[in-house]
Amino acid sequence: MAGGMRGDCADRDLLVGVLDVSAQSLVQYALDSVLALREAGLAAAMGNADAEAIALIQLIASGAPMAEDLAEGRLHYRMARWHVGLVLWIDDPLQVDALDEAIAAVRSAAAGRSALVARAGATSRWIWLSGSGIPDLHHVEKAMATADEVRAAVGKPGRGLEGFRSSHQDALAAQALVIRLGSDRRFTAYADVELIDALTKDRAGARRFVIGTLGPLAEADIPLRRALLTYLQCGFNTTRAAANLYAHRNTVERRVSRANELSAVKVEDNPTHVAAALLVLDIAPDIIATSPS
Repeated sequence: MAGGMRGDCADRDLLVGVLDVSAQSLVQYALDSVLALREAGLAAAMGNADAEAIALIQLIASGAPMAEDLAEGRLHYRMARWHVGLVLWIDDPLQVDALDEAIAAVRSAAAGRSALVARAGATSRWIWLSGSGIPDLHHVEKAMATADEVRAAVGKPGRGLEGFRSSHQDALAAQALVIRLGSDRRFTAYADVELIDALTKDRAGARRFVIGTLGPLAEADIPLRRALLTYLQCGFNTTRAAANLYAHRNTVERRVSRANELSAVKVEDNPTHVAAALLVLDIAPDIIATSPS
């Protein structure tokens, strides 16, 4: 038996090489394991959701019945508060570092509020911010303004488990809207585009609505359309519209008047339709160039 053993190990150089490679592999495995544990610990400390938590979040988001205390215990995140859901994503997978930086900026801007982050995929993250009052996202929007490679969609605030769910669904709907319309918007609040979302489920139908409502105005100069939209959003107040546009009041009046002349549907006849059509065009300027399907 001993002689056979010596025969198997006759090539000492080969044996040394094999043992050396094995030792290096074991060391690398140990180092990788330590790194993985460290990253998992950091993720937990930052409030990031693990795979099990993400599965639970998906159940909540799908409308599955869920006890609020169970969700809190599993997610380590309080539900009996106000929540705002956000979706952050990148178009270029190589910009993942920018995505991580944007998440850090959102956390910093929302100081004093709880945050939950879930990895939805390689290029997107789901975020919830919560507090005792309705979260003010002004600072979050400002922080996102510097993240050129990252896009954000925000849901309407909601309270409790249902608010957690509905705000997330809103954010997903806002994300789907800008992708569906080919919009280059970087920050989209669902509260601002809820009507547009309903109008644009069918892109060809949305195109017909815009052209049928605005007529020649749909292809007019952008300042004309912007003046009329701002005027409508300001409650027909020319002074406020001028302030928002950083333009002289007389200039805004002329542009509004000219835009209304071009529009197929006049403001005085149906301001809601005119405003909606202008907003669709503002979000997706190329929609009128799309051939109807």
